[in-house]
Amino acid sequence: MWSPTHAQVLVKRAKGLKIKGKNGSNDPFVTIGLGKEKFQTSVIEKSGDSVEWMEQCELIIPNKGNTAEVVLTVLHRNFLGVDEFLGRIALPLSDFDHHEKPKSKWYPLECKPGQKKNDYRGDLEVRVGFTVIASDKVGGS
Repeated sequence: MWSPTHAQVLVKRAKGLKIKGKNGSNDPFVTIGLGKEKFQTSVIEKSGDSVEWMEQCELIIPNKGNTAEVVLTVLHRNFLGVDEFLGRIALPLSDFDHHEKPKSKWYPLECKPGQKKNDYRGDLEVRVGFTVIASDKVGGS
């Protein structure tokens, strides 16, 4: 039986995002975290409520991989001040069968942890797959 060492996360696109920019547009990007690993997509400037990235990263699965989760946060880039939160999703690795072929799925964006807002924030299309990358360590006695 094999255990995956890396999660491949493909951020495809978003739809239904709240508009946060002054000119009726967004400058959205996505941060992806798994354990201490982090990745950020490019900023898509002057987009509407739908945007496409098609960007992939490969993150190391932490030692306690069965309890780890991939956290994707969609933000609006503010050139002056703090970037604005648009929504987030947390995907527990235990929800995926690493033997199956990766499939894309739309996930509803949620509010910040600890908040109980139910307003629609949009959806993010993501594909998560798994790989095994051999380490440089050679076993033996």
